[in-house]
Amino acid sequence: MKRLVVPILLTLVTGLLLTWAYAATVRIVFEAESYSAIAASMTKTKSSVASGGYYIEIPLRRPHGQEEGAPGDQGRAYYKIKVPAAGNYRFWALCHWYDGCGNSFFLKVDDKPAVVLGQDGTYQRWHWVKGPLLQLGAGTHSITIQNREDGAKLDQVMLTNDTRYVPVRAMQQTPQYIIR
Repeated sequence: MKRLVVPILLTLVTGLLLTWAYAATVRIVFEAESYSAIAASMTKTKSSVASGGYYIEIPLRRPHGQEEGAPGDQGRAYYKIKVPAAGNYRFWALCHWYDGCGNSFFLKVDDKPAVVLGQDGTYQRWHWVKGPLLQLGAGTHSITIQNREDGAKLDQVMLTNDTRYVPVRAMQQTPQYIIR
């Protein structure tokens, strides 16, 4: 009887550990200035209030709010990340909007169509913006933040498989998931 108890306990403990490992919360956090590439009109701007000392932005134009994604403006920042486990990931962005005509970016993940990120009504302060729920496989993925409206700023990005989690402040970057 005793010989059976030890293998059974080991099997149970191993099963619990594997379940825990696969169900572990993943948070992939990177600073906006940790891009692999950036193209004008997107710029990197130094700031004493940004989490890593910088943010990226589409500079404010005058006249402001005349058109979205100005013709010929290929402003964007490109990122490569490593996702450790397949699953559904919520996309979050720490943003600062100028006004109702400067409160969004285009977001493109891998080869999926671009979606609008933003369009909320919180202006003139940094805040987390809830993005889409993404189904990602384990491995390398590309993220592109592209110009849509001038005056939009981005400080951090977070992807998490804990779809109930809502960030409230800047987070520590997770360099193990960033590919340069």
